[in-house]
Amino acid sequence: MSGKENNFWRTTKRPIVMLAPMEDVTDTAFRELVLHNTRPGNLDVVFTEFTSTDGLCHPRGRDNVARRLVVSDTERQLLKDKGVKIVAQIWGNNPDKYFEAVRFLDENYDFDGIDINMGCPVRNVVSHGSCSALIDHEPLASEIIKAAREATSLPVSVKTRIGFKKVDTERWMNFLLRQPLDGIILHGRIQKQMSKGEADWDEIAKASAIRDEVAPDVPIIGNGDVFSLEDIQERCYLYKTDGVMIGRGIF
Repeated sequence: MSGKENNFWRTTKRPIVMLAPMEDVTDTAFRELVLHNTRPGNLDVVFTEFTSTDGLCHPRGRDNVARRLVVSDTERQLLKDKGVKIVAQIWGNNPDKYFEAVRFLDENYDFDGIDINMGCPVRNVVSHGSCSALIDHEPLASEIIKAAREATSLPVSVKTRIGFKKVDTERWMNFLLRQPLDGIILHGRIQKQMSKGEADWDEIAKASAIRDEVAPDVPIIGNGDVFSLEDIQERCYLYKTDGVMIGRGIF
């Protein structure tokens, strides 16, 4: 785990409130708009759009994906003024490229953390063995996490789901909580659901209970169907999470 004193997973007040990474949405302009309209203390962490490790490791591809990592000067000032951290979220299926991509981010950008996408349910991404497909491939998921961990001193987290084709919270969380992670963000749906149906917060509560036994120091952030500040407090209290991530509810 990260040994840096500025590891926000350890130092941020509870509940930790996060704005989810959303494709073609959470670019620097959108994040700046949200930050402008956020009272200090109501938002703690924002994320970049999904950024491909394959792209970051390719001479031409790097230029193409760099737009996903832009943080404008005005956003950077708002982040500082309001005490909000910013995390780069990356995805792919090759541990060597994770190492190279994370090392590149660590040396060339000023992010507060790295998040590994193991939750995106989009079929053409999953078919390549990336994102939520990793839920059913523990050995590869472990290699990816370790590669990212070795490449940086920044905190490393995983955003994922409660299962792939079926609910598999107990097996998957027991695995993840034994990896060198600083935090886990758990969406209460399986890949097969995409964004349909209700998020199963009872399964998120199960993950929190497993965490208490396996790795008490690893924060669990719940995600799914959160629409208000009241929801944040209620979900954290009822389901014993350390915080909440808001996605579509921001709209």
